[in-house]
Amino acid sequence: MTAPLKVLVVGAGGYVGRRLVRHLQLLSSSSTEPFEVVAAVRPGSRTVAGAVPVADASALDRLVGEAEPFRVVCLPQLTGNHVDWLVDRVDGPRWLVFSSAQLAAHTAAPGTEVALARQARAVGRGAAVLAPTMIFGGGQDENISRIVRSMRSTHIPTFAGDGSQLVQPIHVDDICSLVAAHLWAEVGAGVYPVGGSEALPVSELIGSIAELLGVRTPALGLPLAALRAGARFASVVGLRPDQVLRLIEDKIVDDTLTRAAFGWEPKPLAHRLEQAVREVDLLVDR
Repeated sequence: MTAPLKVLVVGAGGYVGRRLVRHLQLLSSSSTEPFEVVAAVRPGSRTVAGAVPVADASALDRLVGEAEPFRVVCLPQLTGNHVDWLVDRVDGPRWLVFSSAQLAAHTAAPGTEVALARQARAVGRGAAVLAPTMIFGGGQDENISRIVRSMRSTHIPTFAGDGSQLVQPIHVDDICSLVAAHLWAEVGAGVYPVGGSEALPVSELIGSIAELLGVRTPALGLPLAALRAGARFASVVGLRPDQVLRLIEDKIVDDTLTRAAFGWEPKPLAHRLEQAVREVDLLVDR
């Protein structure tokens, strides 16, 4: 008798991790081929029910070595200080490692060079590396959920520059379905860009959110000159200069090969934006 599949989610206490664990558990419970989901978290971090604390490499080795077959989803950011021992344990395509499309941005963030080296090491060890654009949803992200909360409060839609820069946001549930597709897909080593169903100008995105919220105030564009000048004083509003400058860059990817390799398609953006607004409202009502 073939042993059931086990899926180890490393970083299960984070924003994507908590949502992913729930998604996989529900998928397993309704599947004709159920699998076990093992949630691994750092000791002392925000946890999920039944999570296993993993403090070091030996603890991870014990988990991965307990049974076969095992798939590993590695969520901690590659810019972090505690991920080298994770990357050094990648042993082939059963590992799915999360990176970020931001690593390819024209304006580099702190830690980009190190993160790119870790990304290359993960690929060299056989992992499939996901590089998503801005992730949103669940009411807890700092992208679209933040915009929804701000617009609810101020009733003023705003965007950087003239709003022509392109974005391709992806809902966290589409990320979860992509990870689920990896459980059965034969995906080779490489970097797989991941974006939402469509790319659109940020002004159009803001307009769509305003329409969903019933906000009629004309959108306000923040001049590029002011943004570039303001980058020098970004810390005053809790941002880094590079974060301000990336507001006026395109944030899109070509994920054609990713969709083909994983046999996956994200849901339409209009559907996901409606969902995101509901999710913010649900958090407010709690």
